[in-house]
Amino acid sequence: MTTLPRLNFTSLSSHETCGDIVEAFRLAAERLGYPTRFTHCYIEPGEINILFFFWDVPWEHIEQHHPDCIVVNFEPMVHGTHAWNDRYLDVLKRCYLWEYSKTNFQRHRQLGYRNADYVALGWEPEAAEILPLEDILPDEQQDIDVVFFGSLTRRRIDILEGLMARGLRVEVNRGRAWTLEERNGFMRRAKIVLNLHNWEESRIVEVPRLSILLRHRKAVVCELYPDSEIEASIRKAVVGAPYEKLIETIEQLLADAPRRARLEREGLDVFVRAFAPPLVGPAIERFLSWRAQQPDRFMPAPTPPRVTVCLLAGDSPQSLEQSLQAWAAQSTVAIHLVLVAEAGVDGLEAMLARSGLASSRLLSLPFACDRSTARNLALAQAQGDYIVFADVGDVPAPERLQRQAALLEACSDVDIVGSWCETHEGPFEFSERHQDILVEFFGSRPLLLSACMVRRSFLERSGVRHDPEFTVHDDFHMLCKSAAAGARFAVIPELLHKPVAPATIVDTARAATLASRARALVLAYLLPQSSVEHVQEIARLYDLYWPPVLDFAERLLLILARASFRPSAASELQLVEHETLTRALRHEALRLLRIFFNAGLADKAWLERQFTVPEIAQFLAPASGELPVRVFRLEPAAAS
Repeated sequence: MTTLPRLNFTSLSSHETCGDIVEAFRLAAERLGYPTRFTHCYIEPGEINILFFFWDVPWEHIEQHHPDCIVVNFEPMVHGTHAWNDRYLDVLKRCYLWEYSKTNFQRHRQLGYRNADYVALGWEPEAAEILPLEDILPDEQQDIDVVFFGSLTRRRIDILEGLMARGLRVEVNRGRAWTLEERNGFMRRAKIVLNLHNWEESRIVEVPRLSILLRHRKAVVCELYPDSEIEASIRKAVVGAPYEKLIETIEQLLADAPRRARLEREGLDVFVRAFAPPLVGPAIERFLSWRAQQPDRFMPAPTPPRVTVCLLAGDSPQSLEQSLQAWAAQSTVAIHLVLVAEAGVDGLEAMLARSGLASSRLLSLPFACDRSTARNLALAQAQGDYIVFADVGDVPAPERLQRQAALLEACSDVDIVGSWCETHEGPFEFSERHQDILVEFFGSRPLLLSACMVRRSFLERSGVRHDPEFTVHDDFHMLCKSAAAGARFAVIPELLHKPVAPATIVDTARAATLASRARALVLAYLLPQSSVEHVQEIARLYDLYWPPVLDFAERLLLILARASFRPSAASELQLVEHETLTRALRHEALRLLRIFFNAGLADKAWLERQFTVPEIAQFLAPASGELPVRVFRLEPAAAS
């Protein structure tokens, strides 16, 4: 039986201020059987440490415990906030991260996230006290009109001063932190608690704060827009309004005692229905899987692993000889090289003998055949436990095969392991983790097959082979077929391979069609709830040309939004990859919108109409800051 590692939850924030957040995560992990404890401001050597509110700690203080630390971000990452500082931004780029916000998660490229999961707060009833219904003060005893606590930025001060100018009694923490007793006492006496953003650029509704307010059975007025990041159902637990209508909305709610009473009694139940406990189980498993792939977790095998390198001779004897010497220089692996060439090419056997390779086989074909067929023939002659599909002109680092084979030997659940590449375009730094690698198949720089080592038993079990129909993008198609067959991927984050420059594609239209077909395999695998028709429509994102009509963009946007819904009957593997996939689909939706806006085919009014469709509004909200235009002047439905 596997012993679960101990988890040390630690926070730099006081327990009175943010203890409920930390406790929600700790309880969720404890319920899954993990031994846990909480320590204040202390990283425990030798344990898995989960760090909350470390936004003012330099990376060197965390690095000495890496990779045994998970940093949990609970800050809106926008310019001007206390967390937007060089120290914390550096930490976010280097650490293993749990991100609470879909908006921050969406901006992973800008923020420099390398290994980040979206792990929302969720709901744990025992994380903090819940005010019993019978303890709600009668309206006549609620002698404070509005309570607000939090940092005081100019936009917050303007609203608070505006409320005071209307003659309302407002309690605010005024630059000092309230004690827990003070905070709870003021809230209990308040008719309304205000929740608004500290910065104009933020559209992340602070669910941790809402959790506190609703646990205390308060009527909440919340700054809300159509593009706010919040679960649609939670809007009904509060009264929402845009910034310029907050004062007016508060006055209306103060005059409506029955509505306030209904919110006090029903708001928490509405809020809770939108949440499960924090999804820390799959997140911890993904972290442990990543941690097991780190270099300090395994050593090269005592017996050199057997690796078959499949190579096509090509047209340049000089390049071929250099490639053979590069593979022969690989350290501490037993290489078996299969060289495929047309019959009648002189000097190949002598070249193999000069290379220094201890084991090789020459397949001389009596007929010309396509690259895919030749590779399949080479694979049929493989003797190694691991396979590399190489190209003439590739330059592997001497330790590449040793490093990749060691990872495969140590991690039995990984089927394909790649590495970063040094290319003529600059370094290709692929993602390290399975779910991130898969969604990179939808980007401009997917993983390269020539940089990969494949477990032979996976190929035998799955039957995946090169497809002769793919005269271009055959390597990419091979990886996409492997993903659809359930292969697990990993990448060593080091420059261990220099691939030969790709050949110029002549028929770009056919190449785009084949690449789109390959991506559709991964889309269908990752979107099991989507119909074949919808998968094919999404794959049209990668067509060379689109119909220049808004109907095309509108239909595709709705299909993308519906595809982003969490599938109810998907496997656990597909569930844990879902938010990363949604982020990739959202990036593609943004690309679609930018192109239609730049072409003058779409405008602000059209985009605002899209936000009246609930599925599209929910889908695009985390990307609100990246839309071609902002839509925040729309009246949100929850403001009524």
